[in-house]
Amino acid sequence: MDHEQQAAWHERVRRALIDKRTELFAKVEQLGAHDPAETSNLNFGKRIGEGTTYAVERMTGAYQARTLYETVREIDEALVRLDAGTYGLCASCGKRIPAPRLDLVPWAARCVPCSAPARRA
Repeated sequence: MDHEQQAAWHERVRRALIDKRTELFAKVEQLGAHDPAETSNLNFGKRIGEGTTYAVERMTGAYQARTLYETVREIDEALVRLDAGTYGLCASCGKRIPAPRLDLVPWAARCVPCSAPARRA
């Protein structure tokens, strides 16, 4: 890949990551959960009813927001790797992450074998 092709590829990857990051923040806004730690303040009370339903909805929204924020953090790390020239290299084994995996999860930091739960433990 020549310098011009490399620069175009770099910009396509950057744009895809930034677009996904923007999409995730929009989802967080839709959830209305701005603080991913808000579950620590939830109280179900002594009776089951509307308060409990509301608390469960808030917990669900907070959990979803926390998951979205985690993906945003992974995207931010991928942008750093892109700028450092290490994007597409597995953080565990150092081998190139296959293009189909990066197409599916552009912020992937590990190849599939290194991402297996048994390998991360």
